[in-house]
Amino acid sequence: MAILEAGALFMNRKNDSGGPSERMDGYLGLLWHGAHDGGKGRNREVCCRLDIMRDVLGGQGEIYFCSTTCLRRFLCDCVDALEAKREKKQKALQRNAPRYRRGAATSREH
Repeated sequence: MAILEAGALFMNRKNDSGGPSERMDGYLGLLWHGAHDGGKGRNREVCCRLDIMRDVLGGQGEIYFCSTTCLRRFLCDCVDALEAKREKKQKALQRNAPRYRRGAATSREH
């Protein structure tokens, strides 16, 4: 089996030990954060997240797979889903962007 593991440890720094705690919620996700504030690149101003695990009580979780082949398929599907979300957001931004006709006056010219 293959395991994708995520979580957090509620640490006791005095004795360097840690474990799960009901005071924590764990998460695992993929994030796309495009260029902004004058940055350059594809899919600028697009941010999106794909939650794989969310609100995991105790801060730790595991996902079990029967093989590395299944793990690879799962991770590829997650990346595909993140890319689909990114493209959907990019198209929405393009649809909502102001459009100017060539030769038309802009609000700054008035």
